[in-house]
Formats: sequence, structure tokens, C-alpha cells
Amino acid sequence: MLALDLLTDFDFPDGPAVRRALSRHALSIRKLFDAARARRVPVIYVNDNLGPWRSNAPALIAHCTRPALAGAALVRQLCPAAGDAIILKPRHSAFFGTPLEALLDDRNISTLLLVGISAESCVWMTACDAHTRGFDLVIPADTMAGASTRALRATLTGLKDVLNARVPARAQSLRFANGRLK
Repeated sequence: MLALDLLTDFDFPDGPAVRRALSRHALSIRKLFDAARARRVPVIYVNDNLGPWRSNAPALIAHCTRPALAGAALVRQLCPAAGDAIILKPRHSAFFGTPLEALLDDRNISTLLLVGISAESCVWMTACDAHTRGFDLVIPADTMAGASTRALRATLTGLKDVLNARVPARAQSLRFANGRLK
């Protein structure tokens, strides 16, 4: 499972709209994390590096969960667990300039379950790069947030029609076994 850009301070032009959208999907995402972790499915956070490049995930989490930030409580709900991997990325795609592909290859992963923000940007770019690399994609609609409902709908349609992703309406419909998505 790739958790995309859930560690954020929402300090970007569409940040408040994305924060509101994510708050509506946080429970679905948390439940999916719990189910995946309980069945040994690897959860990999891939996140924008905010501010000067330091490749410091603990500092990023501390920054995004400061009580003064409007989305801090939301980010705290979606933070990585002890066994989760965290990769910081320089651009929109989780694959661009990161060791993600090597990590997935090392773990013999062929199907990616994507959750996160912003659907029409980082999720879309990551899905395109994953598709190009031959990964099967599963992207539950209730685990995606974007700047607008219209943009989210268009992205979900593109994920299905262009990238042949499986896009179930609800993450609750997914099942895991032996560390894999069934």
C-alpha cells in the first residue's frame, strides 16, 4: 500500500479544500491501514519533502502535526506506524527521484494499492508511472482526496479507463491474505 502525501501542512493553494476532502475520507483510510497492517501488507508512505531538502521524515511529521496547524489532528490520525516505510520525494510522482521501484522489486510487489492526496496531481502522476512500470493498480475511491469533487471524479474515471486500475467505491470491500491484496 502506498500512502501518498498524507504527511502535510496543507500549505499550498488548494490546501484547505484538500484538507476538508481528506477529513471526509480519513476513517476509511485508517481502517484500510489497520486491515493491511494486521495482515502484514507493507504500508509505504511516499511524501513530498516540505521546505529545505533534509530527507528527515521525523522532522516532517513533527512539522505537520504542530498543534497550531489547522490539519494537525487529521495528519496525526494518518501517521505511519512503527513498521511502515517512509520515502520522501522531490516531485509529484512517488517514483521520480526515489528508491521506491527498488524497494517494491526487493519485496516482489506487483500490485499497488494507492491512497492519499491530491488525487488529480500526485496520485495521478504516481499511478501513471506505476502503470508504465507494469504494476497492477487498486485505488479505492473513498481513500482519495482532491481539490474538488469534479477533479476527483475525472481522475477516478481516468484511472479506470486509461490506466485500467481497479477502482472500488469502498476500501471496505478489499481483502488481504498472506501479506498481499486478494
